Amino acid sequence: MKQVRRLQPRHPIQARNGLLGGEKPMVCIPLVGKDHDGIVSEAKNVPSIAPDIIELRIDAWDFVEDQAASLAMIKEVRAIVGETPIILTCRGDWEGGFKKVSDEAKFGVYEAAVKEGLVDFIDLELIYGEDKIKKVLDLLDGTKTSLIVSFHDFKKTPSRDELVSILKQQIAAGAHVAKLAAMPQKEEDVLNVLSATLEVRRQFPCIPIITMSMGPTGAVTRLVGGLFGSDLTFAVGSQSSAPGQIPVTELRQCFNVIHPTHTEA
Repeated sequence: MKQVRRLQPRHPIQARNGLLGGEKPMVCIPLVGKDHDGIVSEAKNVPSIAPDIIELRIDAWDFVEDQAASLAMIKEVRAIVGETPIILTCRGDWEGGFKKVSDEAKFGVYEAAVKEGLVDFIDLELIYGEDKIKKVLDLLDGTKTSLIVSFHDFKKTPSRDELVSILKQQIAAGAHVAKLAAMPQKEEDVLNVLSATLEVRRQFPCIPIITMSMGPTGAVTRLVGGLFGSDLTFAVGSQSSAPGQIPVTELRQCFNVIHPTHTEA
């Protein structure tokens, strides 16, 4: 018998040796070191962990306001991780970032990294609005870097209708990838995240989506979210970047059950 495939986007995004929107959700590990040695140490662990993609959380960097030093660090990480795709993220402090970073530094590093072809995705919060998102999309035009438009709520989970609306707003703003993460206060919040993901995946079948419910209660979404349309899940490599992340080895064991290799019988 033919196995049922998960809901994949019609237009997955190829990023170096990774595919966002393939048969299995991508497994991403965050690099959250603060100084040069810490960042290099985490990056050198990447080949042995073998994630599908990494997220470089530059909002954790002690030197992020120094554009030249930040760009040099990104180049060094790229050299270490080879063809592993990189998401470049400077998360706003209002949305779970490690600290306050100036927009000048954030967008300066983003622009420089994109122009040098060092990263495959950059993450920008929906709250910046359509005009700013449009400017970033103009920067990415003609490059191999894609834009993730994101929303995070570390305190609560909006209603199901609000979750659907947020994802639709991201897509309407031109996101290449729509991303949403929220903290559940009750079990129903977890179900609402999965349900909203499924609705948006069906209404917008082309674009990759990344969704998750955080914390211990929401950890199940990191395992089964792909069945509802989520195309990436975050796992613990060296250190976690959000509550509820699962170690890579354990996550992959679960994926082998949830997303078995498709065969005809």
